[in-house]
Amino acid sequence: MLIFFTLLTSCSSREENKIPSYITTREVNDSIYVDVKNTIISSSFLRIENKKNQEIKIIDFKKPDTINILSFHKSEMDTTQLANTYKFGLYYGASSIATYDSLYNYSLPFSKGKRYKVLQGNNGSFSHKGSLSQFAIDFKMDIGQEVCAIREGVITTTKADSDEGGSSKNYLKKANLIMINHNDGTFSQYIHLKKNGVIVKKGDTVKKGQIIGYSGNTGFSTKPHLHFAVYKPTRNGLVSIPFILDSIPSKKYVKGKYAINN
Repeated sequence: MLIFFTLLTSCSSREENKIPSYITTREVNDSIYVDVKNTIISSSFLRIENKKNQEIKIIDFKKPDTINILSFHKSEMDTTQLANTYKFGLYYGASSIATYDSLYNYSLPFSKGKRYKVLQGNNGSFSHKGSLSQFAIDFKMDIGQEVCAIREGVITTTKADSDEGGSSKNYLKKANLIMINHNDGTFSQYIHLKKNGVIVKKGDTVKKGQIIGYSGNTGFSTKPHLHFAVYKPTRNGLVSIPFILDSIPSKKYVKGKYAINN
């Protein structure tokens, strides 16, 4: 399973010509001002693409903020022209990070004494393809099992109100989830949690191994399990990266293997 990390997800030409909700316009005298309201509590960036000349502008944020990003005379621009001319994308993380801790030893995402089977590992043929989920791991977990943070960090995103799931990609946005920002600029995400199965909130600081929620079967999911991965930010959004899990490279967590949290 995969989740898109931009607050603007373009799936069709019709959606590409929509102004996302975090972009607003206001009129002052004869001018139109275009503002972005960014509520992401971690580092983040706005990508502005001029579709006519292919120029791209990047604005980095270190905290939530509302700022002016464009301005025009009324005779130059209206909302329809704005949507046809510019494409906006608001993304988690810095627009680029020089380095991150590639040798960090992440802990298993479940409690001590528990043992779970790998349903799908890195490059899994069912859904672990592409930059968003290439290095993800799925553990078979019944609904209601404890899910733990694999690394300390700050909770940036949660969703817990869904009770829907299924084998169709139409359920992608129905997944309950938690995302954590780590101090080296990377992120981890935990997906398919049960309804009301999130016990942390946005802005909380959590410790490695802390219980943060309970497994489920929401979203694009064929059976109860936990999907999790580690990500680094790029100018095109977050991409999954290989990582070390309980002293073992993530690529060695293959389908059918059991992991035990001793």
